[in-house]
Formats: sequence, structure tokens, C-alpha cells
Amino acid sequence: MKSSKKTLIIAPYAFGYTSHIHSALQQYNHIDAEILYLDQPVFQYKNTFHKVQNFFSKLFLGKNLKKSFVTDRIKSSITELGKQDEIFIIRPDVLNDDVLHFIKSYTTKFIAYYYDSTRRFPRKVDIIPLFDKVYSYDRLDVEKYNLELLTNYIFEESNHTDFEYQFFNISTNDYRFPLLENLAKYLKQHNWNYNIQVYNGSEMPAEHVEIITTQKSIAEVSALIQKAKIIVEIQRTEQVGLSFRIFEALGHRKKLITTNKDIVNYDFYHSQNILVVDQDAIEIPEDFVTSPYLEIDEKILSKYKIENWVQPIFELK
Repeated sequence: MKSSKKTLIIAPYAFGYTSHIHSALQQYNHIDAEILYLDQPVFQYKNTFHKVQNFFSKLFLGKNLKKSFVTDRIKSSITELGKQDEIFIIRPDVLNDDVLHFIKSYTTKFIAYYYDSTRRFPRKVDIIPLFDKVYSYDRLDVEKYNLELLTNYIFEESNHTDFEYQFFNISTNDYRFPLLENLAKYLKQHNWNYNIQVYNGSEMPAEHVEIITTQKSIAEVSALIQKAKIIVEIQRTEQVGLSFRIFEALGHRKKLITTNKDIVNYDFYHSQNILVVDQDAIEIPEDFVTSPYLEIDEKILSKYKIENWVQPIFELK
């Protein structure tokens, strides 16, 4: 009888996006897969004294109790799990070198996946030599540092054609907020209905978009996506990799408006489904809004689905 291959995933919880990798691996009988979240459970102060203690610890000792909590929890969990055949880690740059070396000592194959660019998090460059293989979703990083290109993935599918609104976007309040306000104003001027939500921890003024003060779960976002005809994605300026929003659009068979110019280089791109716009001069043709979604060839779409996405990474058949 073939022995199980012990596989450990270490990743941010990321609203639950990374849990789908674990679920996909669990479908294989010969894979003993575990997942360890970098940010779950969340660190909590025991009391006010504990909070004050951390303040002085950082000030005089250079030691952050929050980071120590994460480090100790990860080391303890890995020690308990024991030696692994492979460890796949997302966002390794949030851990210090000592912890990364500790993790590496527990596996014969150490793999990293960068779903942020090195331009956003420069430490990623320094730790590349620690890994047996590094995947990146950012084409510029792949070319510059000789990494393996790996996009994000489709983890959910649907095909709803009853729309409550034509355009949908949900974002966190950052430098993209003025762009979303301008976009919403543009849509309103063209009498196109939309649902654009911006998350902020508290109420803030907004003229054209809706401010929400509670973050939405993946399930809640999925329900909102299914009610829209077109998904809007504003790409971070320091990255060219494809965000999860793009793969949610693919999975739910939604048309997409994006500021990511690199998307035209992917095999699923079709001008009837995807419109690339200039964030400083938005123009949306009427026929793009009114035309139907064009189904993508299943042979193209299937390789982006999570059940197939995991196969080359973990050498599955």
C-alpha cells in the first residue's frame, strides 16, 4: 500500500481564499494535507496590562508580543505535525529568516507562492534562495528573478443570468477610492445601475459609492457577484498579477472591466468579455455593456480551476 505524502500549507487566511487549496488536496487519498494559517487565531491582549507590556517590550527590547505569538504558534504546530514531504507557503516574507529556516528543517521540499509583487514587498527578493521553487503571479517578477508563473485560481462557479445591477465592485478604502468615486459618477451619468461598495472601519463621506463598515465574507461577496452582469477590478499600480476578482469573474461567467493591461496576454482573454480601461480616462462602450457574455472554451478554463491548479505544484496525476 502506497504511503501518504505529508503536505503542509502555510498561508494567510485571506478571507478563506487559501482554504480552497487545502480542500482540493484533501480529495487525493494519498495526500495527508494540513493547513496552518499565519493569522489565525488572531492575537488578543489578555488585559490592559498586557497591552502596556507589549508597548514597552517593543520600545525597550525591540520585541513585539504579537509577532512572538505568531512565531511561537507556528513553531509549536510544526513541531507537533512533524516532518513533512513538502511545505507550500504563501507570504513567507511576513516571517523572519530564523522561522523560515526552522520551517525548512521540517521538509524535504520547500515551495513558496508569491501572490503579491516584490515591488510591493521587497523582502520577497531576499528570501528566494531559501526555497526549492518559487512561484509568482506577477509576470515581471517571474522574468526578473527566474521564478515560475502561477496565477490565482477559480474556486467557485455559477452561471446566473438574472441581474439586479449591471456593475459590481467591492474594495477596501485606499488610494483607489477616488478612482471608484469617478467610476461611479461616470456610470451614473450613463444611467447604468451599479453596486460599488468600499470598506472602511468607520463611516466616511462618499458621494457616489456605498461605504460599508463591516467586511464581507467570501460567501457574501459571491452572492453579490452573482447578481451583477459586469465585475469591476481596479488593479494595484505596483502589481501586474491577476487578482482573485478576475478569477471570480471567470468562475461566475461575468464580464469584466479592469485596469490591468497585462490581462490581454492570457488565453482566456476575449474583448467581448473583458474591457481594459485607463483609470485616468474611463471609457466604456455601450455595446460592451449590452452584449452577452461569451463562454470560454472549457479546455482553457479548466486549468485555472483549483482542482487542476494544484496538480503541477504538488506533482499530482
